[in-house]
Amino acid sequence: MGSTADSATLQKLEQHLTLLKEEYTKLQRGYADLERKYSKAVATTDLEGAGEFSSFVSRLVLTVASLYGRTVYSDLKIKMRTKIMPAHKFVLHARSEDWREDVLSDVEELDWSDMEEDISMALLRWIYMDVVELQHDHLSLGLLKASHRFHLPGLLGLCERALVASVGVRSCVRFYCVAEEVGAASLLDYCSGLISTHWDDLTPQDFEHMSGPLLFKMLKNKTKYPLHAAIRLLREDVVFLCLVENDGKVSLIQSKLFLGSMAI
Repeated sequence: MGSTADSATLQKLEQHLTLLKEEYTKLQRGYADLERKYSKAVATTDLEGAGEFSSFVSRLVLTVASLYGRTVYSDLKIKMRTKIMPAHKFVLHARSEDWREDVLSDVEELDWSDMEEDISMALLRWIYMDVVELQHDHLSLGLLKASHRFHLPGLLGLCERALVASVGVRSCVRFYCVAEEVGAASLLDYCSGLISTHWDDLTPQDFEHMSGPLLFKMLKNKTKYPLHAAIRLLREDVVFLCLVENDGKVSLIQSKLFLGSMAI
């Protein structure tokens, strides 16, 4: 009876967590929408009293959005895996210093072909229209990496919040690796907490894509015996790092054992 009751309680908690995540996702989307409206309102307020200039800001935003995917005024091309998209240097510059005038002045084409096309297309659409549909984790992770690569903190925040809402036990280690790579602190902390909570439920397969040094660092922070944990996870590279770090201690123990045998 006890195990049945525990199972029912766990199921209720999981259902409650799912509902909370769904609500969080809705709030996150609402927040993104409010953030866009706030930015436009601030821009308009800053020009309040300037008459026609306040409407100029709104028209400029609409004009930039209308230029997405069009050759009108285009002075740059972006190479993707299967297509080449027209772009505008002033729009990219407005988004990131990585695309400032002195960087792009003599550039006619940017090569984004190393990114999957759905990710590069979503990135370009966000740059022009300030809108992104984070429909699945693959897209969110890809855009998170792209936002770090091109220094786009606004997009990084959107992706980070979306991933916090969707992360689970089977994906927390993978998300942790990406968060650590790009410096997404909120996502990193959330995944770290999940890993600690579900440590006994994680398998060697969950850690197979984590680098040796990062896993070694994690094991030292989360377990009392990192070497034993590395062995359980079948990670020879981490076992080696444990032995290397403790080489001095091992030598000292061996020396004491040797001196003890000599005394006998």
